[in-house]
Formats: sequence, structure tokens, C-alpha cells
Amino acid sequence: MPLLVLASCSDGEATTERSTTTAAPATTTAADPSANDPELEGYLLEVAALPKGFAVSDQVDDTITAFCAGEDATAGLSASARAAVAFTRAPPGASVIQLVFRFDGDGAAAFVDAADSILDRCSEVPDLTGLAFAYQPLGDEVAASLDGADEAAGRFGTSVGSERLTIAVAAFRHGDVGQLVAVLGLDLPRAELDELALAAFGGAMSRAS
Repeated sequence: MPLLVLASCSDGEATTERSTTTAAPATTTAADPSANDPELEGYLLEVAALPKGFAVSDQVDDTITAFCAGEDATAGLSASARAAVAFTRAPPGASVIQLVFRFDGDGAAAFVDAADSILDRCSEVPDLTGLAFAYQPLGDEVAASLDGADEAAGRFGTSVGSERLTIAVAAFRHGDVGQLVAVLGLDLPRAELDELALAAFGGAMSRAS
């Protein structure tokens, strides 16, 4: 199964070298480790943090900060560094994506605040492909895994219609570093998705501390 991706239709991805974010088409791109800023590589999840069967993917969805049409948590922000990693599982049915930014100014706090608000506005709102998620709060244990962050926001989502695709997504920051971690499942029971989210969110938090 190809990398599961979060529904999105436009990308306001924060860019490096202190440039303002710009719009770009939604894409899933080949992962290029050399494109990751060395100063942020220490924040990236390693496969050992995830359950057995996961491996680093060569495809990264670089639009996961855009939760629905015209709503991107990085819009208007700039960042001096960026890094990303993705993982898929064998057997298929689950994937993990992580984006890390070192934001300029108070951008990291603005990023988390925007993600929190946008996830509410995007609940049940489709992207241009017609895919939408109905969002609700994270489970208590999953939410508690983010307690060490300076700020955090997260939701559990179920695809509208088929309900086969689910997601646990978290945006959080430590100082000027903001992260987004998305855990996606296809035909994956909620308990299994929550277990994977605990591993992914907890692993990312421990790398940031």
C-alpha cells in the first residue's frame, strides 16, 4: 500500500532561509534526507520508536499542515530550518509522517494555535478530492503523551463516508521548534491507532526534550 496521506488540497509549507510561506499544489514527494536541515535531524523519529513492522518510507507527504481547502497551519509563517520523515508498515494499513520546523519569531506558537483552530474549522470539510475527516478530541492517554510540550493541539479523525481511514494528528512546540506528527490507519481499529499514536507522539516528544 502506498503511503497514506492526510487529506489536503493546498500547501502553505513553511520554507527555509527565512522566506514567507507560499502556496503550492498538494504533492507526495520522494524523501530526500539531504534536504533535512542538520540542526533538526535530532528531532526526527527513528524506526525503533515505532512498533515492529515499520520502516522509513521514500515518500513524504509535504502537505500535511493543510487540513482542508485553504486552511494551512503554516500560512504566513517563516522558518529557518525544516526536516521531515515518514514511515510505512508491513503488513500495510498504517503510516506515520513527521514534519519539524524551526520557526522565526513567535511562529512556533502561532503554528500550534493555527492548527488547533483549523482542525475545528476543517472537521467534515472536504478537500478538492472530496475527502474529509470528522475530528474529535484525542483519547485521554494519547493527549497526555503531549503534556511535556510548551503548547500542543491534537485530534482524532475519521474519514467521512467510508470511515475506513482514520488519523491521529498532533501539532506541538518546544521553544521555537514546532512539529506536526500524523498517524494514519486504513481499516485499523481505534485501539490500534491510539497505540501507534502513543508511540509516535511519545517518541517525537522524547526526541525534543
